[in-house]
Amino acid sequence: MMNELQSGDPQDNRYDPHSTGGATEADSDTDTTSTATDTGASTDAKTTTIKSATATNPAVSHIHFPLRQVATAIVSISALASLWYARAVYNTHTGTSFWLFWVALALALGVWAAAIWFHWWRALPNAVRIPIGIVLCVALCSFGMSQAAIVSHMRDEGDRNLDYIIVLGAQVYQGSPSLVLRYRLDKAAEYLRANPGTTCIVSGGQGPNEPYAEARGMADYLEHDAGIDASRIIEEPDSSTTVENLRNSRAIIDRASSTGSAGDAASEPSIGIVTNDFHVFRSLQIAHDQGYTDVRGIAAGSPRDMLLNNMVRESFAEAKYLIKR
Repeated sequence: MMNELQSGDPQDNRYDPHSTGGATEADSDTDTTSTATDTGASTDAKTTTIKSATATNPAVSHIHFPLRQVATAIVSISALASLWYARAVYNTHTGTSFWLFWVALALALGVWAAAIWFHWWRALPNAVRIPIGIVLCVALCSFGMSQAAIVSHMRDEGDRNLDYIIVLGAQVYQGSPSLVLRYRLDKAAEYLRANPGTTCIVSGGQGPNEPYAEARGMADYLEHDAGIDASRIIEEPDSSTTVENLRNSRAIIDRASSTGSAGDAASEPSIGIVTNDFHVFRSLQIAHDQGYTDVRGIAAGSPRDMLLNNMVRESFAEAKYLIKR
């Protein structure tokens, strides 16, 4: 029997793959250990290869590097565009200093580009990043809401045969209104020709960089350039803001119609406010706050190349009005 086993009897199951014998288990353990060793060696080899590739190719270790590069370029280009736009706004000589906003925005974008490139944002602790993020989110949401409100009234046409229209003043030069004001006056003249029973109030005082009161220049333009009869035009030359435009004009209407501020709704005159499209929403808001009950917006056009500046500026003006009222 011993000889048979030693001679390799076919019944010997030491090499039978289906056997559960101890010899097979030992062999299996040996194979597993060998496989694990081979796998470990393979993994180590792959790790060494990756490390070697990382050392020779920095893009592997900094997988977001191209994205950071693109983001930095976009923000930097936006900063340069903001500077260019600041120059364009400045050259319009509108009499306001809002062009400085675009300079400030360019500087902020420049800092942002540097922060992206040098990972400054990541270096800030959460106690700083979270409040900054909240403030930025609130500011962006507020800006978006104000812009939506502005856009909602940019096509207002008013009603026919209003009792009065009030044309809000803007910059005047020697002998001519500014381009922004001309849009308002041309719209007013168009309405007055279509509605011969309407009276027009031109409202605006004299600024430090103006040769005379805006109301005077507006009346001259309507009468001599647009052909509107002078008897239909009333000048209000004392106001310097939209709030004063509407308050002083309302006093004129109350005296003319003898309704007074306590007049009932039945005797309330119908009024249209003529201003540039981006300015209609806030003008109507101010009018309602001052007690106007039968008031409509009449949107004039505005220079398209300055529309972005005017709409952003209007959002700041809206925020200022809400804070002060």
